[in-house]
Amino acid sequence: MDEPTDRKRVVYLLGAGASHACAKAVNSTYGILMGDLTQELADRLREVVQRDFGGEESLNALVNNVIDERTDFEHVITFLDESPSKLHKGFADVLRQTFEDVLRNRLRQIQSEQGATPDRLYFALLDMHEVPGLGEELRGFLTLNYDSYLEHAITRSQTHSLDAGVYISPSPAPNEPIRVLKLHGSFDWDDAWPITTRGEATLWIPPGIQKAKERYPFNLLWGLARELLDCDVLRIVGCRLGANDWDLISLLFTTRHTNTARAPYRTEIIDAPEQARRLQFDFPYLGAQSLLEIEPIGSQLIAEFTGGSPRAYATLTTPEQEEVIRKAGTNRNWFLLWLKLKAEATYRDLGSVATKQGEFQRLLEED
Repeated sequence: MDEPTDRKRVVYLLGAGASHACAKAVNSTYGILMGDLTQELADRLREVVQRDFGGEESLNALVNNVIDERTDFEHVITFLDESPSKLHKGFADVLRQTFEDVLRNRLRQIQSEQGATPDRLYFALLDMHEVPGLGEELRGFLTLNYDSYLEHAITRSQTHSLDAGVYISPSPAPNEPIRVLKLHGSFDWDDAWPITTRGEATLWIPPGIQKAKERYPFNLLWGLARELLDCDVLRIVGCRLGANDWDLISLLFTTRHTNTARAPYRTEIIDAPEQARRLQFDFPYLGAQSLLEIEPIGSQLIAEFTGGSPRAYATLTTPEQEEVIRKAGTNRNWFLLWLKLKAEATYRDLGSVATKQGEFQRLLEED
């Protein structure tokens, strides 16, 4: 079958939820492992205050009365950074280091539990874009994640190599490159020139409302992100955009609305419809569409959730829309669900989803 000449140029924006979904697809304990991360951070900080700061009164009050399982650590770190107190500024650094230690340990736990890098859904996604006649051109990925699950999937595809947008030693294999821009850095990058992957001194943008991206390589990565977003479709997977992501939201706004050579790209939210609705309310200029609104997937999902016949979301009354969003809920592996629905729709349209790797096709064969 000939490749279509009007293929849509697609970019993916990945948040922590995308990697969570990858691991959860093969090990249900992942949700448990990540679910208490904030509580573990709070517990570790209380230990640090007692051990390293002698139970200093103001820090003791902070970790006992302010920090709990609901705390937004990015807010706390930013507030402490802005404090005139040398003690509190220093404690902001402790918060960052504790966050890194806890998250690194949790990622090691996940990999140990599974005995392999949990990259299956990323691998299936890459394989989807190998289907002849798909009608999509994979432009690349933007990711906020510090893990390397996506890079691992690219490496084991055998036909692709990683293009990180910056020079990383050693150089990747000379295969077809896939651009992956890690906007917040990586636990696998060293703060050195050239960047190496020994992980001795992490090159990353730690949590905080104000993202320090003025120095290399982040200034270059964010500039390249603007170029990458010259696309037709942006798919946001597991990225819970909020007030802490103002720089990223600004980037999405300008690339979507100020490209005079193209119409605004379509923004598809691969997440719970409830999450998409929040983004529609908070950031209407992003043009977010939920899975229920993306055809032909949306009509099929509506039929599954309501038990009726397939119907377009726009044809539902407001009460019917509210009901289907409620029935969809939030406790699903939305990345996996979307991939399976894409496989079904692609098979109906093309009669085959066969590729050399066969991972995308295997999704059709699973219950």
